[in-house]
Amino acid sequence: MMPEGSPQTGTSMSIPDTHLQHHPRRGTLWMLLSLTCFTGNALLLKDLASHRQVDPWMALSFRAGIGLLMTIVLFAPAGSLRLRRSFQNWLLASRGVLGALGTACYYVTIGPLGAGKATLIGNTWSVFGAIMAAFVLHEKLGLVKILGILFAMTGLCMLTGMAPGTLVEFGRHELIALIGAVLAAAVVVVIRQLTRTETSATIFASQCLYGLLLAVPFAASHFTSLNTMDVILLTAAALCASVGQLAMTEGFRFLSVAAGGAFQITVPVIISLSSIALFAESYTLAQAIGGMLVLWGSFQTVVGGRRKVEIGKQKTKN
Repeated sequence: MMPEGSPQTGTSMSIPDTHLQHHPRRGTLWMLLSLTCFTGNALLLKDLASHRQVDPWMALSFRAGIGLLMTIVLFAPAGSLRLRRSFQNWLLASRGVLGALGTACYYVTIGPLGAGKATLIGNTWSVFGAIMAAFVLHEKLGLVKILGILFAMTGLCMLTGMAPGTLVEFGRHELIALIGAVLAAAVVVVIRQLTRTETSATIFASQCLYGLLLAVPFAASHFTSLNTMDVILLTAAALCASVGQLAMTEGFRFLSVAAGGAFQITVPVIISLSSIALFAESYTLAQAIGGMLVLWGSFQTVVGGRRKVEIGKQKTKN
């Protein structure tokens, strides 16, 4: 995926924002690309974990390594990649550490929980992100968002077994997935701040650097056990994740946290349906209802308040 424009004139991926930009059409295209790539990544990871018994730390190592290499190849020649800042800027370092840990939580749980359930739990980042954005970015947290948060949290309890009588046990992997969702929410808020001063390439590279530092020590003993097909699938998954992450980062440059989050909500729907069809992933009735509540609550959380503002603006114009 090459940046738009030329290196000489600068591109949306190669220059930071001096102020928040809002280009819905451009942001939508980037988000649609990220949705496609994230879906492919999740399904490949499930296959690698369940059918090929590939260590999740190995998958994370490939994702971080290939992502970093791709970023260097695409953006270093244009001078838009500043790797040193990942260790010099505390906000970039925070993005790298939080992103690496959050991704690790997802990769570790996608095999045991299934691609659909792991993604549904992880999708609650949009709820936690709305709460964090209210305090950090001063985005309004109105009645619609609060109701959405309550519905999403209720659904999360039913999906993971935290609610009594759901016949589902809340275990270690559910807890790890939930921690990953909180970390992902923090990452989105940090990214929104970083796009004012940093390029998308530098923001993404920070996660790759810290991801390598985290994953390689755990995966080192498993590299010799990989066969050719394992390497091909790991590389494909890593490319999907890298392109998806860059596209999402770029999408948030042109969209608000709420608008960008609305696009990301469709990811668990596609992944869940694909997992049911491809991997026979099953849900109890309580989990199915909980999953729908998570999606509906998350949707209301990220777009409900924004829709109300837009309606108000239209009435004012008329």
